[in-house]
Amino acid sequence: MAISTINLSSLDGNNGFRMDGAAAYDFSGRPVSNAGDVNGDGFADVLIAAPGAPNGSFSGSSYVVFGRASGFDDKLDLSSLDGSNGFRLDGELYSLFSYSVSSAGDVNGDGFDDVIAGAPGANSSYVVFGKAAGFDAAMDVSSLDGNNGFRLDGAAGDGSGASVSSAGDVNGDGFDDLIVDASSADPNGSYSGSSYVVFGKAVGFSATLDLSSLDSNSGFRLNGVAAYDSSGFPVSGAGDVNGDGFADLIVGAEGADPNGNYSGSSYVVFGGNFNGAVTALGTAGADKLKGSKAVDRMVAGDGDDTLIGRGGADVFHAGAGDDTIEIRDVSFQLVDGGAGYDTLKLDRSHLDLDLSSVYGRISDIEAIDMKGNGHNTLTLNALDVLNLSSTSNTLTVDGNNNDTVVGLSNGWTDGGIDHGYHTFTHGAAVVLVGVHVATDFV
Repeated sequence: MAISTINLSSLDGNNGFRMDGAAAYDFSGRPVSNAGDVNGDGFADVLIAAPGAPNGSFSGSSYVVFGRASGFDDKLDLSSLDGSNGFRLDGELYSLFSYSVSSAGDVNGDGFDDVIAGAPGANSSYVVFGKAAGFDAAMDVSSLDGNNGFRLDGAAGDGSGASVSSAGDVNGDGFDDLIVDASSADPNGSYSGSSYVVFGKAVGFSATLDLSSLDSNSGFRLNGVAAYDSSGFPVSGAGDVNGDGFADLIVGAEGADPNGNYSGSSYVVFGGNFNGAVTALGTAGADKLKGSKAVDRMVAGDGDDTLIGRGGADVFHAGAGDDTIEIRDVSFQLVDGGAGYDTLKLDRSHLDLDLSSVYGRISDIEAIDMKGNGHNTLTLNALDVLNLSSTSNTLTVDGNNNDTVVGLSNGWTDGGIDHGYHTFTHGAAVVLVGVHVATDFV
């Protein structure tokens, strides 16, 4: 039965739920965002700002609420978060912390998504790293020390932190990047505005980063065109707009006047090999990119491409098209199939690929080909299948008669054999296994 209207008052825990702010004038819910998977349990988390919350006047708070499979009540009081079901982030005095909030992606490449919250009253933004466990009920962002997160400082009067976002992997190095506004900056006249892109990395974060210190290795600045454009309010990651394997950016400039006063403009900025991190770069055609025995970072671009790794902590961005990514071991840093129908191929024997153990390191893969040199094992659960592709809940697996697929998480249903594939389902997750491959689903 088609549904045209849902009254939010009807949410009962089965069809959704309500989250209530902790106190009067917290303004909880202004704004809100997806948080990614902060604790790495396979469920998406949510981020709720409460810019009026007191930790001192105009300090503000944000709440991260963990996702889970079931057990939702019709409402959740945000004051009840205790570290096991989520946690609170508290800003500093007069900072307007959580004026803007967003998932930060996985900035440090540890497999856990991070969050970012802007505090324009302090001309700052705060990045808090995700982790598996050990969350306290509350965390003061003044305690960030480079190991648990860091602060981004804009120049006085720039208004930095009014808009923040994950940028995706703009430079193709395998780490998610950040974009932060400074819409009151004046590089090309008063309030022309700027935005800053900060590159992610594995280690070496200080407690604070001055945005004015960015160089070609750590990020770059986008300057507004003319006075009073207010470029940078807002900013966002744009996804891969042109299908070249690099994440792109979008920047608003509400004060621009190309067609009259305040008609406004928006700018899409394509990602690219800005700091030379990419070792193999494709074209708009069908490419075959081959790696070396060293660490490779491949970005294939458009076309039906083949990316061939030779082992190690490689990064694969396949871009648009129906692509094949070949790996010789499971120590890769990142596999990103991009748009299209993409296949991950195990190109050696006796490989044991456990999708849970590489969670967060594989995305947008619709098929796995185990037909290397034999005796390969693929281990998965239902959540692994659902998280593997952003466009499909079905994983197709091919292999030889000495390869094995192991399905964990009790409750798989054997749907029999059809058109050469053995079907297994678990809720919305579907796995199609070639008939020559041994299976062990529970």
